[in-house]
Amino acid sequence: MRFQVLGEVGIVADGQVVSLPSRRQVQLLALLIRAHGRPVPAETLADALWGGRPGPQSGKNLQVIVHRLRRTLDDPGRIQHGRSDYALIARPSEVDSWEFADLVGRAGRALRRQDPEEAAVLLERALALWRGRAFTGLDDLAPLAEEAERLEQQRRWALTERIDADMALGRHARVVHELVAMVDENPLAEPTVARLMAALHHTGQRTDALELYRRTRAALVGELGLEPGPQLRALHEAILRGDGEISPAVPGRQTAHAPHAPPGAAPCLLPPQLGDLTGRDEELRLLTGILRERSPAGPVKCAISGMPGTGKTALAVQTAYEAREHFPDGQLYVNLHGGSARPVDPSQALARFLRALGVPPSAIPDGLDERAEAFRVRLSGLRVLVVLDDAADEAQVEPLLPASGACAVLVTSRTALTALPGARRVALGVLRGDAAVELLNVVSGRAGDDVDPAAVERLATLCGRLPLALRIAGARLAARPHWSVERLVARLADERDRLDELTHGPLSVRASLALGYSGLTGQGRVLLRRLGLLDTQDFAGWVAAALLDADPRHAEDVLEGLVEARLAEYAGPDSIGEPRYRLHDLVRLYARELGAAEDPPEVAGSALSRVVGCYLALAERAHRLQYGGDYTVLHGNGTRWDCGPAAVRRLLADPAGWLRSERAGLVAAVRHAARLGLSETCWDLAMTAVTLFEAQGLFDDWRSTSEIALAAAREAGDTRGEAAMRYSLGTLAVFRQRYADARPHVDAALRLFEQMGDRHGQALTIRNAALIERVEGRGEDALASYERALSMLREVGDRHAEAHVLGSIAQIHIEHDRTGEAGPLLETALAVYRELGDLRGTAQILNRMGALLLREERAAAAEATYRQVRAASRAAGDRIGEAHALLGGGEARLLARDLDGAGELLEAALRLATELGEPFVAARARLTTGRIAALRGDRRLAVSLLGEAAAAFEEIGLVLWHERATHALRALDGTEDPAQAG
Repeated sequence: MRFQVLGEVGIVADGQVVSLPSRRQVQLLALLIRAHGRPVPAETLADALWGGRPGPQSGKNLQVIVHRLRRTLDDPGRIQHGRSDYALIARPSEVDSWEFADLVGRAGRALRRQDPEEAAVLLERALALWRGRAFTGLDDLAPLAEEAERLEQQRRWALTERIDADMALGRHARVVHELVAMVDENPLAEPTVARLMAALHHTGQRTDALELYRRTRAALVGELGLEPGPQLRALHEAILRGDGEISPAVPGRQTAHAPHAPPGAAPCLLPPQLGDLTGRDEELRLLTGILRERSPAGPVKCAISGMPGTGKTALAVQTAYEAREHFPDGQLYVNLHGGSARPVDPSQALARFLRALGVPPSAIPDGLDERAEAFRVRLSGLRVLVVLDDAADEAQVEPLLPASGACAVLVTSRTALTALPGARRVALGVLRGDAAVELLNVVSGRAGDDVDPAAVERLATLCGRLPLALRIAGARLAARPHWSVERLVARLADERDRLDELTHGPLSVRASLALGYSGLTGQGRVLLRRLGLLDTQDFAGWVAAALLDADPRHAEDVLEGLVEARLAEYAGPDSIGEPRYRLHDLVRLYARELGAAEDPPEVAGSALSRVVGCYLALAERAHRLQYGGDYTVLHGNGTRWDCGPAAVRRLLADPAGWLRSERAGLVAAVRHAARLGLSETCWDLAMTAVTLFEAQGLFDDWRSTSEIALAAAREAGDTRGEAAMRYSLGTLAVFRQRYADARPHVDAALRLFEQMGDRHGQALTIRNAALIERVEGRGEDALASYERALSMLREVGDRHAEAHVLGSIAQIHIEHDRTGEAGPLLETALAVYRELGDLRGTAQILNRMGALLLREERAAAAEATYRQVRAASRAAGDRIGEAHALLGGGEARLLARDLDGAGELLEAALRLATELGEPFVAARARLTTGRIAALRGDRRLAVSLLGEAAAAFEEIGLVLWHERATHALRALDGTEDPAQAG
C-alpha cells in the first residue's frame, strides 16, 4: 500500500487506486501523514477538521471517521489509537512525502561529503515523486496549507540543489530548459539568472547569456530602481572576457530573509529602533544592567513577558541597541511567531543564525540537534547577543541558546517562561496613567498644544493604557491634525466600535490579539469568547468551570492557559484566598466580538445561564450556612449549576467572606438572569443576595437588584417573583428607616402573597408591617401583627424569622418598660439563634439584651454585653451590627458616668453609621453625644447635636425617639438630669 500527498491525496494498493468515499476521510488521512508517523492528539485533529470549532460531539464524530477510514484501508492496524491520540503506521517508502524527506536528507549529506553524483541521483528520485502541489484541494485546512508550503519550499530547494549538482558535473545542457522555466516564473531572481547565464555560456550560447543579463538589468532598473548585484555583474564581465570556467557559485544559495555573512563579519540582524520608549525607563535600565553581567555558568538570560500590545518587542530591541557595544561579535534577532498558530521551527531559526555567522548553506547540518551544536560551537569564545522575539515556550527557545558565558540572550514571550533555567524575568503590564498620557502626547505631537488634559486622560483610559493602542490613537491624531482629542474620544466611547477605531496602517490591536487567540487550544478559545460575556471587572476561577460546563480542575487548567498566553491576568486573591482573574478591557471587547461572530446565541445563553445558576447555588448554600437553613428567604425553581462538592467546601468554608468577595458578581448575575429571561433565577438570586447586602449596608446593590428582578418578574408574569421583590424593596425601605416608602411595597407584597396562598411570604411581610406600626407609635397594633406573624412562621417552620419576631416583641416591651416580659423572650430567641449557628442573629438579640440592661441601669453588664455584640458582628461580617454595638457601648459608658470613654465609642459609632448610610444609629449617636455635651456644660454643642438628632428622628418617622430627643432638649433648662432624660 502506498500513500500519496505530493499532488492530490490518494492511496494505491496492489497497483489499484483505493477510493476514499468522503472528504473527511481524505482530510484525516492527510493530517496523519503530515505528522510523519508521530501520534496526533484527538483534540488537535478535531480542532483542525472543524476549523477551531469542534463542538460538543467532535470526539465521537472523530471516532466514527477513524473507524470508516480503517474500513476503507482494509487494515485496522494502519491507524494506531493511543490513550487520546492517533498515528498512521507506515514505512517511509510507503508515503511519498516521507520518502521525499528521506531522499532529500540523504542528498544533503552527500553534498556535505562533496559527492554531487550521488546527490544528483537522490534528488532526481525525490523530485520524481511530485505530481502537483502537495495536498491539492485541502488548502482550507490551515495545518495542511502550512505543510504544503513547507514541502513546496523543500521541493524548490531540491530542484536548485540538483541543478547545482548537475552543473558541477558539467551537465549544463541538461539544466538549461529547467532554468529557462524558473527564470520565466521569476525574472528578477538573480541567483537563478546567474545559473542560466552560466549554463548558456557553457553550452556555447554566449550571446544568449549576455542578452539574458541585459534583459535582467533592464527589469531590475525599471521595476526596482536597482542595478544587478556584484556577483551577477562579475559573471557578466567574465562572459564578456570569454573566461573558460565560470560558475554561479554561492549566489544561488543565498536568500533575502537570511543572508550569510562573509567570514569575520559581525552580523547585526536587529530591526530598527522604535524611536521612543515612553514609560519603560525602569525596565530598560534593569535589562541593560543585567546584559552587562558575565556568568561562567552560561549565557545571561532575560525573559520579557506581557499581554499582546504591551511593547515587549520595542523594549527588547531598544535594550539590544543600548547594550550593543558589549557584544562586539554580533547581535542576532529572529521573530519566532510564538503567539501565532504556526510558530517558527527552531531548526529554521538556527539555519538563519548560522548563515548570518558566515556558515555556507551547504555546510549547515540537517537535524535540529546538529544545528544547535554547530551554533554553540560557532559562538564559542564570541560575545554575541541573541534576541529571540515572541517565543512560544521553553522548548522553542532551548535549542537557540548559546553555551558561552560571554554571550547573552534576550527573550520576549507572552508566557513567563518559568521553566527557562537561570533566566531573569521582567513582566510588562499597561502603562501608568502619567506615562500613558505622555506616550499619547509624544506620538500625536500634541504635547504643549492647547489640549484639554482631561480629554487626553480619558483617551488613555479608553485605550486601556495599552502601549499599542496608545500608539495607534496617537498616530491617528498625528495623521489628522484637524481632529481634536475630544473627537477621537467620542469615536472610541462606543465599545462596539473601539477595536475598529484602534487601527492605523499596519498597526491593529485586533490583529495583535488575533495572533494570541490563534495560538490557543480549542477550549482556550471557547473560554476566552465566553469570558467576554461577563460584566464584572474580575472573576473567580470557578466561573470558568460554569462557562465551559466542565470539572473545576480542568477549567482552571484552561484558564491558566489564557493567563500563560497573557490574554487573561491574575488579579490577586480575594477575601477568602481564592485567586481572581481579569481581562484587559480591550481583550474583553475582542472576546465579546469573537463570541458574537462565532457562537450561536443559544450557546452563549447556556454558558451565562450556568454561571448565574452557579451563583444562585453558592449564594443559597452560603445563606443556609449563615442562617442555619432556608430561613427568612423565599426560593424559586430556577436551575442551579453545581461546581462540585470539593469546590463548594473550599469556597464556602467562610460563607460571609465568599459573599463579600463575590459582591460584583452577584449583582452582575442578577442582570444576566434578567437579560436571559430567567425570571425565577433572577428574583431568587436577588433575594438570597440580601444576606450580603443587609450585613454590609450595600443599599444601592440591594435596591438595584430588587428593581431589576421586579421588572423581570412582571415581564414574565411571575406573580410570586413580583411579590418577593416588593417584599424585598419594602424590607430595604424599613431597614433604611424610610417607613413611608416601605408601606406601598409591604401592602402590595401582602396582597400578592395572599392571592397565591403563600403563607411564608405573608408571614415575612406581616413582620415588616408590624415594624412599621411599632415605629409609628402604635405599639399594641404592632404586637398583634407580630403575634399573627409568629403563628404563621411556626406553621411554615421558619425558626430564624420566628426568633427575630420574638426579639422584636421583646423590644416593644423594653420600650414600654415591661422589662420582665422582655427577658424570657430574648432568652428564647438567643437559644434559637445559637442552635442555628447564626452569629448575626445572635448579635442582634444580644444587642437587645444590652438595651434591656440599660433600662435596668446595669451599666457594667450592658457594656459587657455590647462587647459580645461587637465581637459577634465582626465575626459575621455585619458592619451595621458593629455600629449598633459601638452605640450601645457608648450609652453604657455614659450610664456609668465615663464621659470620655462614652465619647470615643459614640464618635466611632457615628463615623461608621455615616459611612454605611445608617441614619438611626447616627441619630442616636448624636442624641447621646448631645447629652454628654450637656453634662459638660457645653450648652451650644448640646443644643446643636440634640436638635440634629430630633430632626433626623422626625425625618425617619420614629415618633418615640423624636420625643426622647425633644425631651433631652427641654432638660437643658435644668429641670432634669441630661444623662437620664428620655
